[in-house]
Amino acid sequence: MTGVSLSPAPSSPLALDPRVWQLWGKADPTRASEGGPEWHPLLCHVLDVVACAERLLVHMRPDRLDALAAAIALPPEGALPWLLLFVALHDLGKATPPFQVKVPGRADALRALGLDFPERDEPHGSLSAVLTTKALAEYGVPSRLARWVARSVGAHHGEFASLGKLALLEQQKGILLPVYAGKEPLWSLLRTHLVQALAGACGISSSMPRPAVPSATTTRHAFTADLAGLTTVADWLGSNADVFKYVEPPASPAEYLALAQARAVEALDSAGWRRPPQPPIRTFRDLFEKDPWPLHEAIEKLLPALRSPSLMIIEAPMGEGKTEAALTIFDALAARGATGLYFALPTQATSNQIFGRVERFIRAAFPGETHGLHLVHGDAGLSERYGGLKARAFAMRSIDGVARGKGGPVADAWFARSKRALLAPLAVGTVDQALLGVLGVRHGFLRLHGLAGKVVVIDEVHAYDTYTSELLDRLLSWLGALGTTVVLLSATLPAARREALVRAYGAAPAAPTTYPRITVATEGAASSVSFPGRRAPIPVSLVWQPAPALPERLAEALAGGGCAVWIVNTVRRAQQTYLALRDLRDRGLLPADLDLGLLHARFPFDARAARERAAEESFGPGEANRPRAALLVGTQVLEQSLDLDFDLMISELAPVDLVLQRAGRLHRHARQNPRPSAVQRPALWLVRPEGDERSEGPTFGGSALIYDESVLLRSWLALCDRTEVVLPTDIEPLIEVVYGGAAPQVSAELAARLAQMNRDSEERERNEGNQARAIELAAPDADDPFDGLARVVEDEDPSLHRSLRAKTRLGEPSIEVVPVFDRGGRVVLAGAPDVVLDLEAREPLPHRIVVAAARQAVGISHRAVVAALLHGRVPPSFEASGHLRFHRVLRLDDAGRTTVAGVPLTLDPELGLVVGSLDTPDDATPQETSACPRPNAPASI
Repeated sequence: MTGVSLSPAPSSPLALDPRVWQLWGKADPTRASEGGPEWHPLLCHVLDVVACAERLLVHMRPDRLDALAAAIALPPEGALPWLLLFVALHDLGKATPPFQVKVPGRADALRALGLDFPERDEPHGSLSAVLTTKALAEYGVPSRLARWVARSVGAHHGEFASLGKLALLEQQKGILLPVYAGKEPLWSLLRTHLVQALAGACGISSSMPRPAVPSATTTRHAFTADLAGLTTVADWLGSNADVFKYVEPPASPAEYLALAQARAVEALDSAGWRRPPQPPIRTFRDLFEKDPWPLHEAIEKLLPALRSPSLMIIEAPMGEGKTEAALTIFDALAARGATGLYFALPTQATSNQIFGRVERFIRAAFPGETHGLHLVHGDAGLSERYGGLKARAFAMRSIDGVARGKGGPVADAWFARSKRALLAPLAVGTVDQALLGVLGVRHGFLRLHGLAGKVVVIDEVHAYDTYTSELLDRLLSWLGALGTTVVLLSATLPAARREALVRAYGAAPAAPTTYPRITVATEGAASSVSFPGRRAPIPVSLVWQPAPALPERLAEALAGGGCAVWIVNTVRRAQQTYLALRDLRDRGLLPADLDLGLLHARFPFDARAARERAAEESFGPGEANRPRAALLVGTQVLEQSLDLDFDLMISELAPVDLVLQRAGRLHRHARQNPRPSAVQRPALWLVRPEGDERSEGPTFGGSALIYDESVLLRSWLALCDRTEVVLPTDIEPLIEVVYGGAAPQVSAELAARLAQMNRDSEERERNEGNQARAIELAAPDADDPFDGLARVVEDEDPSLHRSLRAKTRLGEPSIEVVPVFDRGGRVVLAGAPDVVLDLEAREPLPHRIVVAAARQAVGISHRAVVAALLHGRVPPSFEASGHLRFHRVLRLDDAGRTTVAGVPLTLDPELGLVVGSLDTPDDATPQETSACPRPNAPASI
């Protein structure tokens, strides 16, 4: 939508009361020392915000103007004045005694004008929600629409006022109680003149069409969330006092508006706001300079008829190019007006990996163009790649504030805060960041507004438990209502889950075609198409190995060389396995030159990152650094976070979809150097569970603390008699056998055990679903989805009771600790002893110290340890430092040991953080249940 601009309507027949200029909107005594006024008139501040909203709608997010206009049944040029007036009224509640009294000098001046100040306090957002209803009704806005708009713009500080709260503030609809509105009639008169001035500045005239009530409930609530987000963004930008400098009362609103419009251009530019990429229509070959694979050819055939918004579900085995397919879809829809991309992954590690790929894609696909690209998760600030983009953005503006350079991705600091990051046109991060949009967190609606109209890609969509899946379904319903195209990627998606995702988006499921497939849902209807795999089916030898025999057989298999991986289900088991293998190598029972490694999530951040880089160098697609003989021991971090290729795999039993996911790391890449003869065929050795010869089936030890035991048993039944699996041919049949619900043919004893497990599992799933529904935003077709979220909570603080936190995942609570040593009265980082921490400092630590401390942090999820640390003292310097404010200090002795809540903790440079004793089995320590980062385990968002 182009050609829309803001121009003031002719002056109102009633002259503006000059006393309106005496109401303040922003105040800062330090401004006087800079030679300017100490306060900024309320009318000026609101016009600053209006100018920013206009700039956003017309030049940066015209898609939101089109969507908001369509919701109120007006063309964009006719809707713009009304939308700007809606935004302008967000601070009408500041024209009340509870707000104006906050600056004593201004309150005295207003008392001299005859205004009274009843002693009653109330946030101005709630007061705006009441006053705006009446103000809009007087301009002919339908009363129902006026009410929704008032609550929407009044939520700009992060939360919607509840209907009950608004009723308490009103003596009748739209009329504020005198204890809040002021008893002197002059208060009402000044507010009337303020609204009149704003309506004139926004271009409202008596002859223009009035907005209509949105025809559908879903449309109405999408409009409400979208408008709340727009208002918040415009208010933040318009509150930048370095750009919108405080002024003395000007001659007229029109005169000041022209100044505000010029300043809005500067405000958005300095913040890094840019139009999203608008590429020409191009092909896969244009984008990637290589021939498309079958998946990409299928996508290109679908794209010409694809309408926005749509849901696309791509189900394909590992290595079929799903990431490139998603980027192809984004590029095609960006050419048609989609306003950006959010690529959501299940973990921080996968986010970091895809961030690099997306950065390279943007750089190559848009040469010479500068676009903002952000990494969005709790540890994004520790990414060196992301830090480089932030430094590049700073350098481009460091001379005169004007963006310079030769194009390429940058990361402007304004978007680097978690609440703002999804407003950036291009971002990669965890799915949790998007899920917060449908939870009761402050400014959750801002995340929905940021995702509206974009292409949202969610990878590994099969990887979530019932709780998180319920939140994901609710997110899909809102994204569909907001006009967002969603692309879901999965290698192993059960049919029932696929149908649930389609329904969540608001469409009827399609009859599935054969796997691999693409499902498309648009305007309530879905269809499905199949495509061939890019490679011939690969048979993978499946061998059940008894645990005691594994070292000897492994030594035989690797005698001639080869790269193997051993994946276990818990960190403790990984540490125990590594130590046992190291001992065998030292005793000569494994090849002496065997390169033995360990990778799990309980290493400090820096150490884990270094180990991940080393793994990719050794086991990635390249040949130069591939060792002759190597064995990497790890947990679920090896399932999906890294592009690794092994000759041989040993794995503990896991749910069948994860076993298949792990198997996708076998012979993943074509190799120039031939694989050793003993491992020339891909082979998966599964560790035989104890008791698998019993009539009632095996036991699963510590794995049953991580995964649903009924799924483990069904997975064992599906695989126990097999000698091979063929990828991708067997993926869908095995998934449906385990998750499809059909009862397997087993002994009576095993059937009884499985039936009880299934009952327990169903009860657990009901409880998880109910927990999610208790904290999530209601669906967009509900009567009033925002009323239940009137009370918002902190989304990061681990000390807040789990019943109060808005969590995106279930699981035991976890906490990040910073290990330190005491060295001669100084506290130093255990992993970087040259860095000294002043824990008692009352001011924030220097940025380099914060980053260094955060890069040495490690997560703990042991229940007793977490509880003890949460009740401990937080160092003042951590409380003052944003990134560390929820971290705790872990004081170690010279050997790297300590005890917390009776639990021994050891930070070992080779093993990572050891919790408890490694002499005890997993199932003997039920408090340590997380093999982080399982996608459905607690994760730093």
